[in-house]
Amino acid sequence: MSLKENIHFNIINQQQKLLFECLGSILKKGERVALLDFPNHNNVGDNAIWLGEKEALKKMGVKIVYQCDIYTYSEKALRRHLKNGETVLMHGGGNLGTVWPEHQRFRERMIETLKEFKLIQLPQSVFFKNDEGLERFGKVARSHKDFQVLLRDEPSFKILEALGLNVKLCPDMALALGAVSPKGEPVHDVVWLSRSDHETAGKDETLKSVSVEKLDWLIGGPGFFHSRFFARITVRIRTMVIKIYSNSSFFRNYLWRFNTMFFDSLAWSRFWRGVRILSRGRVVVTDRLHGHIISTLIGKSQVLFDNHYRKIGNYMDCFVSSREALLYLGDDSSEFEEKVKQALEYTKKVSGDEK
Repeated sequence: MSLKENIHFNIINQQQKLLFECLGSILKKGERVALLDFPNHNNVGDNAIWLGEKEALKKMGVKIVYQCDIYTYSEKALRRHLKNGETVLMHGGGNLGTVWPEHQRFRERMIETLKEFKLIQLPQSVFFKNDEGLERFGKVARSHKDFQVLLRDEPSFKILEALGLNVKLCPDMALALGAVSPKGEPVHDVVWLSRSDHETAGKDETLKSVSVEKLDWLIGGPGFFHSRFFARITVRIRTMVIKIYSNSSFFRNYLWRFNTMFFDSLAWSRFWRGVRILSRGRVVVTDRLHGHIISTLIGKSQVLFDNHYRKIGNYMDCFVSSREALLYLGDDSSEFEEKVKQALEYTKKVSGDEK
């Protein structure tokens, strides 16, 4: 095993240990749960989280008896399959707060309407752009007598702890997938996975001395026409299915299993598309948290910027002790090219390519 593998495996193993310790304190073998909020979109990270959630629950012997996305949720179906006092799990990620309001509204609705159940929010990052939204969420959350929130960083923990909520620190659920093999050999020095949504901090630096491929994984992978086509068509098909279910309570209440048949295969397709994209670089540059996490799973050295509310930096401060293969820049881009060169040299060194 190479030094590079040791470092990445250690990072993965440390976080997996913490993750399963946390889950083991709130879930038991044989427990029956509902899992809500399948990510019906092309963000690879959210789909990696979903797959990690499914893998973790499987390893723990926890049985999922109902699942849905936020558009086809049926309270009637959930209550038919889950008894009062059993557990409802809400999908983790980075949408607790005002950044992604549709998911926050769904979360608050679940808290308000499912008071007979144990409610667990799987690991999230928190960002509220105003006190009004934060105070409203605190009021809603405190109204539920058995609501726990797992959080991916200390600032998020402190925000919700100050509201009087039951909170725990827990690594991101995608880590439950463990190490995976890259897909294909590198074709560039650097793959720069750069956010194209409203979480971006707007980094637009240039690299002159190395070959770079800059993109976002919200579209299909480069060089794969079928990947671009498939990524788009699956969302369009899902949108059509959602429209049918949204307009029919019969479909939502009684045919929900058909709606969920393709959840995992879609998530795996999106995950492997992300792996293929990141595998194209000897080094990964990214401002996406799951650009960092999946790069770690496939053993890639990284240079990391941050999004607009320091999601990556806060996560690393909380859970990543080894930084040798992970060069964090945060908001400081003054040493960008030098850090990329360091990462490339490190990659050559540990792969045995250094002459």
